[in-house]
Amino acid sequence: MGAATFFSAPTLADIVRSLFSGYNADTGLLKAQKLGLVQHPNIEVKDKGYMLKIDEAVADSTRVVVALQLFGPDGKHGRNNIAFYNKNHIFIKDEKGNKVGEMYDYGSTDDFYYMMALFPEPVQTDRLTVEGTIQQLGNTPTKASVTHGNWDFAFNLDLKKANKQTHITPLQGEYTSPDGMTVRLKRLTRMVQGVRLEFDTELSGEALKRSPGELWKEQKLSFHFEDLAGKEIHGVNTRKIPTMNSVMIDGKTAGSKPGLMHWSYTFKELPVDSPYKFVLDGYFVAETDGSSVEFNPQRLKEEPIKLDWKGDRLVLNDFMTVNQPTSEGNKLESSLYVTGDLRNEFSLDKWVVRITDKREFTTQGRGILSPEGDNWKDGVTVLSGAAENYKPFEFRFPALTPVPDKLTLVRTVVGKQYTNTDWKLELSEKGKSN
Repeated sequence: MGAATFFSAPTLADIVRSLFSGYNADTGLLKAQKLGLVQHPNIEVKDKGYMLKIDEAVADSTRVVVALQLFGPDGKHGRNNIAFYNKNHIFIKDEKGNKVGEMYDYGSTDDFYYMMALFPEPVQTDRLTVEGTIQQLGNTPTKASVTHGNWDFAFNLDLKKANKQTHITPLQGEYTSPDGMTVRLKRLTRMVQGVRLEFDTELSGEALKRSPGELWKEQKLSFHFEDLAGKEIHGVNTRKIPTMNSVMIDGKTAGSKPGLMHWSYTFKELPVDSPYKFVLDGYFVAETDGSSVEFNPQRLKEEPIKLDWKGDRLVLNDFMTVNQPTSEGNKLESSLYVTGDLRNEFSLDKWVVRITDKREFTTQGRGILSPEGDNWKDGVTVLSGAAENYKPFEFRFPALTPVPDKLTLVRTVVGKQYTNTDWKLELSEKGKSN
């Protein structure tokens, strides 16, 4: 008489159509469903009046997706009752017991925990094991109380059928830019839930001189795919607004010699029945800079300073000493307010403030970096402040007491942008092989 009635919730298959629609279409999940690759672990774990259920999962060498539900004593699904950290983890292991991934809550639905693990490299195994350790409920942004218990689980996923759908296409194509970066395409790996592109880049000896030490490892590439009519398919690291970007995971590692980098990008999908083009739009490399300007911080508000450094247009607007809240109370910091737009890559930059007594402080950027542009090569990054206070972008560094009459702002490293590239290569996956 007192048993709770467990409310039904949509299954993974039920929401595939909604995931397939719109800008963030999960076409890999739809394809897995069509190929009959949805597996049913039939997991039910009960403790302290709560029941954890996993009825469906999808896996291939790209990723694992799991639909996890948690029903409370009232029989209702509690979407915001598990925080996946501390005592709660879900790991993915291969046949040898090696940990190859960890699942995170992808969100997107209120009807279950849409758990996902992405693999940096396609896993080479016929079986994966999903091991969950769930020992604490609550303690989330919407739940203050904590319930301790044991909802651990483990189940296997068979990848044999999915692996038969994996095809590799070797690629041949090489291009060297005017400023010394060579790009060599290597292969496309088409899996059920994603398509992985691999290529190498190598900097010339002259280019390496501009990026001494370990600087050359700090790079970003900008490229896109388009069909033979020139219609955009996907874009990577572009400032073109709007852009089509369906990168699921990317990675880069340094090669066996200075200047050599190995790159990989896994996309939700790429055309399979028709050829398309890879288009190199440009790249960014961290290089030594040294551009500097001396200013009186106490006069900036009345006399802003305009800068034009290597295509970056900046304005130093003001200087203030501000309170920074910390766990130990407020902490005073110096704040240099800046506006403008950058053609180079701010994430690769290094900025310092120097005082006449030769002290030097590394700055920390605070604010919003917004891409702005209407074509692939001419976009910029606009510096602006946080919306809640409408202040300009800030360079923060330790408080100066008293504030000196002279400071020098120095960009020691610039994420130099190169867009003088001119390379398109047609790709076709005919003659695929396992």
